[in-house]
Amino acid sequence: MISKSNRALLSIGVVGLFLNACLAPDPKVREQASIDPEEAAPVARTAPTVIDPKILADRSFGEAPMLAAEVKAGRLPTVSERLPENPLVVVPIDEIGKYGGKLRRALTGDIVQTTGVYKTISEGLTGFSRPLPTSIELGLAEKVWFEDEHRTAYFKLRKGLRWSDGVPFTVDDILFWYYDTLVDSDARDNPAMPGNWLVDRKPVKMEKVDDLTIKVTSPKPLGRILHATSVDVVALPRHRLQHLHPRYNPNSNYQTFRDSTTNAQMVLNPGMPRLSAWVPVEWYRGQRVVYRRNPYYYKVDTAGNQLPYTDYLEFNVIQDSQVLLLKFINGEIDLFGRYSQIDMYPTLKSEEVKGKFKLRITGPERGNSLYLNWDGPNAALREAFRDLKVRMALSHAINREEINQIVYHGLLDINGYSLLPSSPYFTEEAYRKYSTYEPQLANRLLDEAGYLDTDGDGFRELSDGTVFSIVIDVRVTPSSDVQICELVGDHWKDVGVKVVLNPLLRDLLYPRRENGDFDIHVWALEGPADPLGYMNDWAIMSENGPFWHKKAMVTGQDWFREATESVKAAMTTVDSTALRYHMGRIRDLHSDNVPVIVVGSNYHVWGASTRLGNVPMQNTAADVHRGWGRPVFHEQIFIRE
Repeated sequence: MISKSNRALLSIGVVGLFLNACLAPDPKVREQASIDPEEAAPVARTAPTVIDPKILADRSFGEAPMLAAEVKAGRLPTVSERLPENPLVVVPIDEIGKYGGKLRRALTGDIVQTTGVYKTISEGLTGFSRPLPTSIELGLAEKVWFEDEHRTAYFKLRKGLRWSDGVPFTVDDILFWYYDTLVDSDARDNPAMPGNWLVDRKPVKMEKVDDLTIKVTSPKPLGRILHATSVDVVALPRHRLQHLHPRYNPNSNYQTFRDSTTNAQMVLNPGMPRLSAWVPVEWYRGQRVVYRRNPYYYKVDTAGNQLPYTDYLEFNVIQDSQVLLLKFINGEIDLFGRYSQIDMYPTLKSEEVKGKFKLRITGPERGNSLYLNWDGPNAALREAFRDLKVRMALSHAINREEINQIVYHGLLDINGYSLLPSSPYFTEEAYRKYSTYEPQLANRLLDEAGYLDTDGDGFRELSDGTVFSIVIDVRVTPSSDVQICELVGDHWKDVGVKVVLNPLLRDLLYPRRENGDFDIHVWALEGPADPLGYMNDWAIMSENGPFWHKKAMVTGQDWFREATESVKAAMTTVDSTALRYHMGRIRDLHSDNVPVIVVGSNYHVWGASTRLGNVPMQNTAADVHRGWGRPVFHEQIFIRE
């Protein structure tokens, strides 16, 4: 639900269609990062919902004692000098917090788990509202407007923004990130540019208007530009990295530049300037990363106090998720959600009564799915997977309620392959399609498709006379994934389809996925909250994708080609009627043709220590909205002790 305060917001469903193509500057006394009281925790909100205009006029801001001491010692400018002219005002979830203390998190790895940190602390020109992504709001940019029928977008930065080392943040930092690390194929590790920044498979154009204003242009309407500026990192500290780039330093080389700008270097390395609430000050590889508050962070609460509230944010590396669970239960970790697993729910629920933490159950979120390989190595199996009756049969043969009770403890929403209820384009009919347990129907559909058991051994035969046998690639952890596949194997055996499980470590599973070397790959459904954020899984966007249909460019069925055209149209339209039409076509074409078999959508169990204040009761785990980390809203959480 969108806050009733007078905020500059954008509906996610109709991004770009606002105020006649103009997102107004931040209101001076009513800012955007809030939710309605009815969406917050049961505790009544006591924090002001607007900031006193006198605080902004007089620039009488509060600051953390540790920073005040540095100001007094002459090591830092005053807080009013450190904040931008128009700081972003955050309405706390419940109350005005207290300064001090350490917020304790955990990662199962540091270098391999940088995404968990990025989702926690990264800042964008815009951002999704929190804790629920019902809108897009201003961030580092204080104003956004469009021209030329939305083919041109302008972003105006807040005046006075600074990197954590005090150096001014300008459009040059954005252009450096875009042209010198993203567009420059030699500078990036990934061979392909992110699709968010492509129109007709070509990069959008960025130009500097002045130090605080950037212009983005495209041959078609920029229908998804604000999603891109809400998800992606949109700047790098040019002053810190330019000398490493061979374009500016002939004595450097691209390998040196790539090694110096990895995700780990940018988010974990002490001394790297950042725009986030905290900056890294200690990194003990494989053990711990410690972040200290950023003295130049650009947000304040509605009492005028510079955020964040906590002095430190610490990530301890705990490779075993069960050990991580125990440390959360024992009060050694404050927030537990990124690595929570459904089989942990009984333990968490039984321990919650001790009062050290409070559980949240949010969702439903994307659930485990069986990705059929439409271009797998077995020609006869490929033929079967491309038959709609076979896919319908395999879906109807699954007893999802049994899986719900045995594996999910009743926390599975039974559904098929479609958009989640959180999507503005959700329909109940599409969501439930082919998800009922009907083994008799499954048997009839397989018979009609011509897959019969001619030798009476209990298994049907493929068109080449071999046994209808499927190998399912599945992660060994969490163990619930294997349990689910064992049950699915039993269900499919009952309709004459043989299943062989292939449990693998993630490091072995993922290369098989990328190489197309699998029959069925089990993974959480990609993009059901917003398929345009995962267009490479929902459309034919490259010559070698999606991963489950690598030859779709040549052999893709008509329905998939039509869905692809709707994806492309939805990406470049700002017409609300057209957008709804195309999103509806994407939904229905995929749901009707069920290329991926979904087990269901599970609810997400996560928790927070009771020593924390301002922890939301709601959340989204959708990666496309930077869940689970960003919606937790770390910068306005405080320590009650």
